[in-house]
Amino acid sequence: MRLPLSHPTLLKVFLKPLLAKIFICCGVLTALLEILALLDDASTILDRHLGMSGLFKYIGLHLPTLIVEIMPLSVMIGGLFTLLQMALSSEIAVLKAAGLSTINMFRYLLPGPIFLGFTCMAVQFWVIPSCEQELNRWWNEGATQANATDDLHSLWFHLGPDIIHVETVSHGGNSLSKVVFYSRRAQDGILIGCQYYEKLVYENGHWAPQGSAKQLTLSKEQTQAKVSDLPVLPDLRATPQQIINMTLQGVYYTPHQFRKIFSREAPSNLPRSNYLMALYATLLLPIQMAVMLLITLPITYIPPRAGLRNPLPVYVMAAGLGVVILQGMISALGNSGSLPILIAISSGQIVAALAGLAWILRMEEK
Repeated sequence: MRLPLSHPTLLKVFLKPLLAKIFICCGVLTALLEILALLDDASTILDRHLGMSGLFKYIGLHLPTLIVEIMPLSVMIGGLFTLLQMALSSEIAVLKAAGLSTINMFRYLLPGPIFLGFTCMAVQFWVIPSCEQELNRWWNEGATQANATDDLHSLWFHLGPDIIHVETVSHGGNSLSKVVFYSRRAQDGILIGCQYYEKLVYENGHWAPQGSAKQLTLSKEQTQAKVSDLPVLPDLRATPQQIINMTLQGVYYTPHQFRKIFSREAPSNLPRSNYLMALYATLLLPIQMAVMLLITLPITYIPPRAGLRNPLPVYVMAAGLGVVILQGMISALGNSGSLPILIAISSGQIVAALAGLAWILRMEEK
């Protein structure tokens, strides 16, 4: 079996229209999603007197995330339109008459989604985290200046064996109000005391308390407690950047940040399964792109004379959307820990690939 690279002409025939249609679909869908996001947040940005520069900053920081999120669906739609056009113009019929099978056709199409998958993986790991984290910090600072308390998040997170609760995170993570440290024994997790700080401000590389500070100490029998003033500095080994990152709605971290979270060198506010799901989902992006293209191959069986009266494109589109929904439902089970991570992250793609191959074999028999 020859490699696709040995036939550069066929590669050009398939990849050039495929990539062009994928980029067009990605641009259109990304623009629609960006408009919908602006409908929700544009009024808030203007109310905070950030002006047009604030709108452009919001769009620029939010754009990489939307592109990567919409790319698998763009691959499916772009592949559908490419193969549909080739089928209706009899190009597919000519290639099959020349001895090119459907699977070999897929091999010539495959370098496109694989390349896009690795590109999106790199963007997801090294571009999106910095953009989303900066957007979250900027949004928090704007909410602080506008005194928009509804946009200032509270936070629970782990730091070693301890659990910490922050009532309000403001000033881009540099100011924390009503902070409670729940100290626990490392061996069994039993509560041994609490420390309360009215306000913590990050100054000169450490957290400085402002206002009242109290300490609650439990007896060994866990039956009595003693409350006293707390003169010592808080043992909060977290930077403002790490604090503000934990208020993100999604999991957007670089590989280095993932490593620090898994080794417990950095604070975390989500179960370990959420971080593993986000990491593995990024690593499987090339496979996801390839599967989304695979389920469009039945389009090649449309007879040229059938035209657009054939319902097969509708079925392919429904199958692609069904794969996206199925994977989302299974991923929710993985995030909650109800399913093993590898099963939760790959089962949707495996089911889609098997269904696509079965569909192709069924069409071959007709």
